[in-house]
Amino acid sequence: MSRIVVSGASGDLGRRVTDLLLRADPNRELTLVSRTPDKLAHHTGPGILLREGDHRKLELLEAAYQGGDVLFLISGLNLGRRVEEHRNVIAAAQKAGIRHIVYTSVGGVQRRNPALSAIDHYQSELDLRVSGLEYTFLRNALYAEIVSNILVAPGADTGRMEQATGDGYLAPVSKANVARSAAACLLDPEAHAGAVYEITGPELLNFERIAAIGTEVYGRPIEYVPITAEERLAFYDSIGIPRTYDPDMPPSPDGHMWASDELVTAEIAIAKGYQAIQSRHVEQITGHEPEPLRTVMERAKSMRYDKIDAAVS
Repeated sequence: MSRIVVSGASGDLGRRVTDLLLRADPNRELTLVSRTPDKLAHHTGPGILLREGDHRKLELLEAAYQGGDVLFLISGLNLGRRVEEHRNVIAAAQKAGIRHIVYTSVGGVQRRNPALSAIDHYQSELDLRVSGLEYTFLRNALYAEIVSNILVAPGADTGRMEQATGDGYLAPVSKANVARSAAACLLDPEAHAGAVYEITGPELLNFERIAAIGTEVYGRPIEYVPITAEERLAFYDSIGIPRTYDPDMPPSPDGHMWASDELVTAEIAIAKGYQAIQSRHVEQITGHEPEPLRTVMERAKSMRYDKIDAAVS
């Protein structure tokens, strides 16, 4: 049996994937790596190892990955710094004897995508391609939970959903479907070696349609109002969202930790069509159709964004 290493195991996606791997086989050999391994102390068993790891510290990662065969690399959040952090992960994996990396990228990655996150992921994909390791890329679309609770829910209160997304389309995917796709690839890595998957929901939607779904789910009218990137940045400035990501910054009032430069460039990318991708890869990987946005919205509408992770598996 191959040993699976989950790097970033104490985060939401890492927890979800770990739970799915153990449901598939309670005796699964797992190495769970986190900057805060104490958060994983509830995972016990002869096949489970808990190790400290930090993407900024190559030697720590190399020690953490020892004995592993397949690595689940959950991409870091340090915009502008994560390319170097991912290079540390790749170098540590090579030294530790990892054979295969399953990497969480972002939907619509290509050279001209203006989203700052896509620029980072594009380079990390290139680095993995030339690493000599087997790889699988999971290009995850925007989380349906973000669309539901960060974008639509405030519009249910104000009646307006203002964004710099123009008439762009996307296919939001639930966190659960992302986790199930990742777990399936980790459990049978040879079947997914070299694959590049667009992990999307089942519907390609623009924000007029998303606002209409929100109107039906919340029972209150929501109007989608496209605005400029400058207006969107000014809004984030007005509510205290920093322009640049800092790992030590406090969560926003609605429970997320993002910076406005990444958020707004992602909206510009949607407006320019880079997220207009809808695939059947979730169904092909997992054998089950992904959840539509409406289902996620109905389930999560009464929760804060940062509480969905604990309440929904």
